[in-house]
Amino acid sequence: MFFVSLPVQVFSQNDLDIPQLSIKTQSYFHNPDTGTFIYRNAKVEWEGITVESTEIHYHPETNRLTAKGYVRVTEGEIVAVMDELEINVKDGTGIFRDTIVYDASNKAYMTAKEVRRVGPNQYVAQTCTFTTCNPKSPAWQITGSEVNYYTQNFSSSRSSILKVGGIPVFYFPYLAWPTVKRRQSGFLPPEYLIVRSSVKKWDLGYRFGIPYFWAIDQEQDLTLTYDWVERRGPGLRFDYQYAWTEGVRGEIKYQRFFERDARDPENESGSLSADEIESSELHPQRFKFQFNHNQQLDGRSRLIASALVYSDSQFQMEYELIENPAPNTAQNFSANINRQFPKGSISLSATQTRVFSELALLNRKIDPTQVQYLPALTFQFSDAFWRSGKSTLSGSVDGSIIRYYRVQGYNGEGITATPSFNFHFPVFQLFNTSFKIGKRFSSFKVRDPDVPGSDDEYGFEILDGKAEINTTLSRIFKQESGIFSRFKHLLIPRLQFDYIEDVQQISDSGVPFGGGISTRRITTFRLENVLLAKRRYFERSVKLTSLSLNRMRRRQMDVALIRKLGLIQGKEFASEKLFVDQLDKLFGGALSAQQKDTILAYAEKGVVPLISSQIRGQTREGKSWNMASLNFVQHYDVLKKDPDFQPIGPAVKGNETDSGQPLLPLRTTFSFNPGPGFSINYFNRYHHQKRQVVEYSTGFGFGVSDHNKASVNFHKNEFAYQTPYGNDVATANTFGFSNSFEASDELAFGFSGTVNLDADSYTFRRRLTSSAFTLDYRPDCWNIRLALTESVDKTTTSSGREKEYINRTLYAYINLGGIALPEQILPDME
Repeated sequence: MFFVSLPVQVFSQNDLDIPQLSIKTQSYFHNPDTGTFIYRNAKVEWEGITVESTEIHYHPETNRLTAKGYVRVTEGEIVAVMDELEINVKDGTGIFRDTIVYDASNKAYMTAKEVRRVGPNQYVAQTCTFTTCNPKSPAWQITGSEVNYYTQNFSSSRSSILKVGGIPVFYFPYLAWPTVKRRQSGFLPPEYLIVRSSVKKWDLGYRFGIPYFWAIDQEQDLTLTYDWVERRGPGLRFDYQYAWTEGVRGEIKYQRFFERDARDPENESGSLSADEIESSELHPQRFKFQFNHNQQLDGRSRLIASALVYSDSQFQMEYELIENPAPNTAQNFSANINRQFPKGSISLSATQTRVFSELALLNRKIDPTQVQYLPALTFQFSDAFWRSGKSTLSGSVDGSIIRYYRVQGYNGEGITATPSFNFHFPVFQLFNTSFKIGKRFSSFKVRDPDVPGSDDEYGFEILDGKAEINTTLSRIFKQESGIFSRFKHLLIPRLQFDYIEDVQQISDSGVPFGGGISTRRITTFRLENVLLAKRRYFERSVKLTSLSLNRMRRRQMDVALIRKLGLIQGKEFASEKLFVDQLDKLFGGALSAQQKDTILAYAEKGVVPLISSQIRGQTREGKSWNMASLNFVQHYDVLKKDPDFQPIGPAVKGNETDSGQPLLPLRTTFSFNPGPGFSINYFNRYHHQKRQVVEYSTGFGFGVSDHNKASVNFHKNEFAYQTPYGNDVATANTFGFSNSFEASDELAFGFSGTVNLDADSYTFRRRLTSSAFTLDYRPDCWNIRLALTESVDKTTTSSGREKEYINRTLYAYINLGGIALPEQILPDME
């Protein structure tokens, strides 16, 4: 029997299977009769586990280590403090009594009467609570008879109760957190949503869902969700996902709502009369079915199949909150097999689509003229035939073989192919020139099964081409001092010509397929001004001090990592880049980007010198970015030069000017981005014949961070028009705004909206046509996001008259301790 009062380190190993123990103690006592060692104010380490206590007992014969009083156990990012410990150092199993376990990886606390360590990073707790709040006064906590906890951010519990503010809110026979790396069955946290509208058919009230997750095995899982909609009734959602083998994945989803009340034929029949609706049709089935399958057949081939079925035209807008479903799908079935080649690909597909004729629940008529593609073979190949310096000659060919089908009207087959050649070459080493010429060959056979003798055969060839010549003039401006080190101005003039041949595309049948390619002859001059800038950044020195390492220890960072960082303690590095390079050398490149950022956050940074001469030697040049641009686009429509021109093919697109006025409006765009979070944009169209600006828009954006930003925009267009490329632009006189503001680390809010400055035509005389307000409250261990949206829309009554209505929706998004509740319907408010 002996006693040592000085700190000593003892290594004990009786068997090859027993891990080596590193023991640091102020004093220890050995009992030769029992073979027991007693260590006071000691720390014992083995295989990544550290035990610290005022008194530790070690029994070598049984490999058992016990401790009482103040006991602290550390394993990776897990820290446990307890009154009593018993652990087997050989297999790692043990019992913690009256303990609090803290997981630094997700800032979670688990308090329990008894916790069993059943394996590496795996714990089972009996009669315990789980929270990410302060365990002494938690805002929320989950209490369970048994909790299985894994340090890889996974936990599950039996007989669980969710308490908010100490009040029981939900009971779960089995609860599994959704952010798991290890998948296990259980109830997921609930969903909550409120949808209110001034129109009865869109007014759902509150919506509540309870999802249950079933991990069938590693290759498939199933989520069942029970829904309750206040003004509709119960519903059920079924979501099955699979990945049976490598390269195979897919999903099957089904939603069904069992509405208890009859629907209103006066407001939900659309163009049908309310008298045409039978009483049995006032309780329609409401469902959605979706199937997606993606399978890799071999190294170059893939099969993709999908199916989508909606019960009615209002399902998307009511239950999925899609404001303007386009298309308003009734059914969509498709299958595609794609084969890749070194210089192209071939696809064989079949598509059948049915679209509802109008947005009306009780009118389920389908548009019979919808074109189906059963089947379709498409192909595309390209190759470069010749290269010499900056000159390149290449060619490509694409096309299709398609069978067209419609429920009502013409059916038929079509073959199209478009070979083209591209030639890029410089002129006098100053100009870049490119030519593209191609020809579309097409042939069609059509017939209408309902019209005898309607067989028809036709085809046409259309030549198209594009040409461009451009050059770039540049100049660099250097700055010896100031924020910016260099500016580069680019002046890029471009002259372009776009040509599509005018070809007759009609036949005896009226050409239901393959026509519609309008002739085009447009000359365009573009003048692009671009200002690039490079910013000058001051490099602050970086070093790890003793204070830095002490802060890491208090944050329970890895002991081995801190010990290794001690090798560079006190060394000063001239920049963060040099410091990070040293970390890579020290750890052999094993540190992740997140670990490097964490270490940098604890490192001490140097001060900025006040004298500019001192700063000059400690600066670096940042990457260039587009600081400003001013572009002019002038189109000249050659076809409008002749006021009597009439195409033999489809009508010419574009109506910005009348016939005989080939000079289209001048488009001017300007943007200015002096730095992150600040931008100014401007656009206008100047009409030469009217000698005035007929359309303009401007926008301003400002932000000091991702959470504090604001923007406003204004758009005015006096006349609706169509561009030469077929884009339709409506009249507008609107003002838009958005703002998000972070009042503190815990509270943030935002709002946005669109104001119609010509609101006199609206039924409600509302200038604010759409708006949204969001509120985020983020305490330390939970957060909630509320979003209130409001918009003015139109619906069609049974008399065929359009009626305006106001739609309001309140979304609630809940997050407990960084664990997001799944399957919540929340729109993008950014």
